[in-house]
Amino acid sequence: MTNLRNRLRELRDRSRLTLAEVSILTGFDPTTISKHEAGTRGLTEEAINRYAALYKVQTHELFELQEGE
Repeated sequence: MTNLRNRLRELRDRSRLTLAEVSILTGFDPTTISKHEAGTRGLTEEAINRYAALYKVQTHELFELQEGE
């Protein structure tokens, strides 16, 4: 089985931003950002676009395919 995993935490770490800073820059609550990063809350099209703009990547670069069992 193949799963789609988001790379939000990796991109935030690479950008050296805190949850609080991402919250200010995206308008999302830090708890929401944490859930987005963990994959426990779905991403809307608006959220995907905001994160892509923040991290200066194409929207598809927010995700990677991950092989699972």
